[in-house]
Amino acid sequence: MNIYIYGSTSFSNEIHKVLDHGNIRFKIEDGDVVDVTTLQYLKELIIEDPYQIFLIDENVIIEDDFISKYLKILVPKNGIEKSFLDHHGIGDISQRKYTDLLIYIEKRLETAIKKPKATEINSVEDIFEAFEDEENTQINKKAE
Repeated sequence: MNIYIYGSTSFSNEIHKVLDHGNIRFKIEDGDVVDVTTLQYLKELIIEDPYQIFLIDENVIIEDDFISKYLKILVPKNGIEKSFLDHHGIGDISQRKYTDLLIYIEKRLETAIKKPKATEINSVEDIFEAFEDEENTQINKKAE
């Protein structure tokens, strides 16, 4: 599982400090912490796999309200629409404290680790070994 960070430089630096403080980088097994610099790349990542962890600066999230509809000058150019995040299941949580953020990330990582992994097959011999193990299990059950 990857952690993607999108927002201002100060936001990104602060999140990196928090992740280092909480030793989150060591808890990620098959992923990495990635800074996303462009809005287009962020949208592609969300569409590709919305189950990753996305940490988005609230200053770049565009709400669907009067200001964003009629006063476009006040909307950030690199902003992402809240409706887009909600549509892909990303905009579900907002953390005010960094301790809450660490707890949220740890829980997400725990749920990702608990998923059963498929058996790896690297050769034809692995297939025969798996087949023989299955046959032996069935023979032992019949014998009982």
